[in-house]
Amino acid sequence: MKNHTDLMKSLADARPARLDPPGAAPLPFVLTDVSAPAGRTRRFRAAALIPAGGLAVAAVAAVAVVAVDPGGSTPTPGGPATSAEAVRPLTASEILLAAAERSSEDASGTGRYLVVRAESGSVLTVSSGTSTYEMTTRSSDESWLSRSGREPNRVISQNLGMTPLTPADAAAWRAAGSPEQVMVGKPLPTGEFGPGSPISISGGPRRSSSSDGAGIYAFGTTNVSVRDLEKLPTDPATLRTSLLKHFDGGGGDLPTDREQWLLRVASSLIADIPVSGPVRAAAFRLLATLPGVRSLGAVADQRGRMGQGFAFTSVSAATGSIEHRFVVDAATGRALGEESRVLRPAGTTARLEPGSLLGYNVVLEQKTTDETPPN
Repeated sequence: MKNHTDLMKSLADARPARLDPPGAAPLPFVLTDVSAPAGRTRRFRAAALIPAGGLAVAAVAAVAVVAVDPGGSTPTPGGPATSAEAVRPLTASEILLAAAERSSEDASGTGRYLVVRAESGSVLTVSSGTSTYEMTTRSSDESWLSRSGREPNRVISQNLGMTPLTPADAAAWRAAGSPEQVMVGKPLPTGEFGPGSPISISGGPRRSSSSDGAGIYAFGTTNVSVRDLEKLPTDPATLRTSLLKHFDGGGGDLPTDREQWLLRVASSLIADIPVSGPVRAAAFRLLATLPGVRSLGAVADQRGRMGQGFAFTSVSAATGSIEHRFVVDAATGRALGEESRVLRPAGTTARLEPGSLLGYNVVLEQKTTDETPPN
């Protein structure tokens, strides 16, 4: 357990400061380490509307999105598409409203637990001797969330290890002797790095943690449970009003502009927070009314699953310009995943090149079940 604790501390220390909004409440998923003495809890932190994760480094949610040729025909209502229509990429509004229609047909299950399996990755700047390069650290999480709140939640997490981000990074790692341990420094707003901490690039065993049923996610600084999520409005205008009740001016990792804040929050209901199909439909329709959303057309996620993509950009002095990308399964209206990339480096991203990946998240499964969570 000591090695695991040291790894968690090192990764948490290396977490970019841009992900810790000043004055923000702790991540609203309070997990009890089942191997720790009774009464000791382990808190994870994240920006508003980011779900609990097993590893601190998995805080940046995203999916590797690759533009591809849509190929094939795209039928239009009322008859077959012409060849010109077949290759026309869908607009952002068309993608969002079509996903809303599919989501509205997605009936909620009746099981005791909501189960979500996901894989996350974050890009870290590491060093070995005098060499500095980028590596991607990955983790998997299987969350069993009590829908009634009367039963404990359980999260099974696993550190999947670290790998060089690009062939050039792999060459730098090999030139440094292919070390099993690397130094990870914390990015500072100046673009420099704080003191590094050594961490292993190897993965680890699956670990289980549990918590009570309250405060799993957060709207702003307000903790909410699965039951709270299931009570969210299914009308886009009412959902907008409900979400804005939690707007406190933003700041930190969240925009201070209300419309930009709504973009981040509503998109989290699509990609990060497991809400019902009708609530997700309302979130899609709300996004369709907000400025700044653009189409990516047909794209593939990191697992190679095809979907329709959309994106928007957030700008801050602390992080520069960041593009948030999303991939949606056109057949179901469910998110396959998301990613964050640097468009204009500044602050904590100053050392990165435009287009650099910051992190990703892929949703592998979401279901309800009456089964008992694994230990």
